[in-house]
Amino acid sequence: MSIRNFNSLFDPGSVAVIGASLRPGSLGAIVLTNMAEGGYAGALWPVNPKYDELLGVRCYSKVSALPNAPDLAIICTPPATVPGLIAELGARGTRAAVVLSKGLDETRSGGKSARQAMLEAAKPHLLRILGPGGVGLLAPHSGLNASLAEGGAKAGKIAFVSQSDALMAAVLDWARLHGIGFSKFASLGERADIDLGDLLDFLADDSDTAAILVYMENLACARKFMSAARLAARAKPVIVLKAGRDASDPVYDAAFRRAGMLRVHSTEDLFDAAETLAHARALRGERLAIVANGGALGTIATDALAYADGKLAPLSPETVKLLRAAQPEVAAHGASAPQNPFQLGGAATPEQYVAAFEALLREPQVDAVLLIHAPATGVDASRIAALLAPLARGSGKNVLSCWLGGASVAGARRVFAEAGLPSYDTPEQAVRGFMQMAQYRRNQELLMEVPGQFPPGSKPERAAARAVIAAAMAEGRQVLEPEETRAVLGAYGIRMAEQGSAPPPHSDELAIGVHDDPSFGPVISLSRGGPAGARARADARVIGLPPLNMVLARDLLERSGLGDGGDAVCHTLIQVSDLVADTCELASLSIDPLLAGRDANGGGDGGVLALGARITLGAPRASYRLAIRAYPQELEQEVQWQGGPLTLRPIRPEDAPQHVEFFARIDPDDVRLRFFSAMRELQPAQLARLTQIDYDRAMAFIATRVGSGGRPETLGVVRAVADPDNQHAEFAILVRSDLKGKGLGAILFQKLVEYFRSRGTAAIVGEALSENGGVQQLVRRFGGTVSPSPEPGMANLLLKLQA
Repeated sequence: MSIRNFNSLFDPGSVAVIGASLRPGSLGAIVLTNMAEGGYAGALWPVNPKYDELLGVRCYSKVSALPNAPDLAIICTPPATVPGLIAELGARGTRAAVVLSKGLDETRSGGKSARQAMLEAAKPHLLRILGPGGVGLLAPHSGLNASLAEGGAKAGKIAFVSQSDALMAAVLDWARLHGIGFSKFASLGERADIDLGDLLDFLADDSDTAAILVYMENLACARKFMSAARLAARAKPVIVLKAGRDASDPVYDAAFRRAGMLRVHSTEDLFDAAETLAHARALRGERLAIVANGGALGTIATDALAYADGKLAPLSPETVKLLRAAQPEVAAHGASAPQNPFQLGGAATPEQYVAAFEALLREPQVDAVLLIHAPATGVDASRIAALLAPLARGSGKNVLSCWLGGASVAGARRVFAEAGLPSYDTPEQAVRGFMQMAQYRRNQELLMEVPGQFPPGSKPERAAARAVIAAAMAEGRQVLEPEETRAVLGAYGIRMAEQGSAPPPHSDELAIGVHDDPSFGPVISLSRGGPAGARARADARVIGLPPLNMVLARDLLERSGLGDGGDAVCHTLIQVSDLVADTCELASLSIDPLLAGRDANGGGDGGVLALGARITLGAPRASYRLAIRAYPQELEQEVQWQGGPLTLRPIRPEDAPQHVEFFARIDPDDVRLRFFSAMRELQPAQLARLTQIDYDRAMAFIATRVGSGGRPETLGVVRAVADPDNQHAEFAILVRSDLKGKGLGAILFQKLVEYFRSRGTAAIVGEALSENGGVQQLVRRFGGTVSPSPEPGMANLLLKLQA
């Protein structure tokens, strides 16, 4: 994964169009015209020996004739010429290229394709390539149209990445019609070098981009995608339109959900979601209030909400009283009490709109408000919008609107748009927008939620399971015998019934399975088991990506609709997840039926028992087959410190409770030195980010021991996040205040240095307040350097790791 030299790709100071032409319809002619007419302010250099001048710009005969190395080269020449051009450009100093030429996969003499030769030519120079093929890219804020898309794009805050050339052109047309602008727009082409994961990594930190839209068809590297997607989705909304509905579709659903992204199913929904989420506040709940100036409008919206399993907000007596006051002419006729949806009369005044809006925005049970307005004689929609927009902007709640009609409500739409408030053409679209907010909220909560603790004694007996599997593999057997299966599952805490024993009464029959997905590797499924499961549809099962924890397992169980969240079933899902992560030879697993017993109160915590199970083995798979890297148990280490044992290990989401206790024992001044600001406590989102890390790109080691009462306690933590190019890892360290000066910081830092050195990271870097002499001394002790920062009061820390 790398975003090196992406600045040259999206914000170049000079661009060479190689193969520029005047021949109508040629790649070179289209690209040169687009670059010349797109408002690009940098140097534009056409390259073609057939011309002295093109579009009034001097044309160069060859790359070596250019005045300087272009930051970006757009290559439109025949496929056989591409490798040589890349080699020449790289040698001159060019670091990015858009290759629009197609047909590079054909084998040349010597058995090497032009595609392979192109990549080999780029590698020594770290020259990045978008393509080959595709439509190219646009960066409207820079006036860059390095694409085949005629007409360019308006500048905006939405980034769009597409795996389809045809859809890219259609989306640009649609966006121009609707006045939608873009920060970046890229067609991936054949993804020889730059892929979706790279672009997500880049866009996650792009200040011009407020939301990321993705059209995808397939994945080449699921782990890279998941790592980048989880990072990007923590920073801004990421909305995905995935083509194709096949057996892998539920797995993609699970992946997008796990990454905190939002999936939509049409191009229209893609842009509606972007418009909604880019302006949305965080939803506190999912209860919607609807106010409309017609009864039918409210009914249509309510029906759409019910169809999407949405929730109408209940109204308190105080709010009902205020709403009645907003309808004096209705109340005078003894009408029933106002309710949700709230109906304003067709002739309602702007002041009545304001009164109703104020009442609903103050109602604590209302999480969002939807306004639906149809044209009415004598009613000025623009004035209503002008009065409501400040109320909506000043509220902490989301306000959505549907201004039905054309010219008579155009001004109202414009007022809401200028206030950053989403508007929709129909009530149904507005409800879909709200439900997108709700689903995005659920996915983000899943991404941020802190799991509970594992139960005592839940550690697997890995060696015992390993011995059974190794013996079967040595004998060349792919299917484990029943007793072997019992032994392996038992080693992970999953009980199997004795053969011939009667099943306990009052049990739910479930089925847990593991199968290998072509894109995402091993996935875990949960469905109804036993005879009922055999009759159920194949799409009745829900999918989760390992590794699982209690939050993820409970989400899986709740989505299945097969239980009430009993911890015993969740623990079994986690135990299966551990088995998957530990066993590179596991090809498939089926536990069917799994009996989930009910307790005396009818709850789902009466324990579980497997009646049937089957394990099949296959060729060992590499660890990267897991789409998300599992907890790296191999990095656990026990050392002696202060006369007792101390465990150094990677942090886990389950460490959150003891991390809160750890933070509470840090002096305020030590907190300021670590976080550069005063903090009294960790907020839930901060706690999630500190304890739920992506082990592929970050590492946090804690020092922990058994404290008073036999409970584990965290004594210190050191963490670092590597850049996508693995050049630098930025670190931070914090030791419990009462334990400073006892060598614990050096033990933790040594662990971090060894880890990042082993993964080939070039250097560990950091930033510290100038007064923080402790961390500066620590870096110097390990051979690092400390230098003044351009920022006043700060110091830069550097420790080179590689010779």
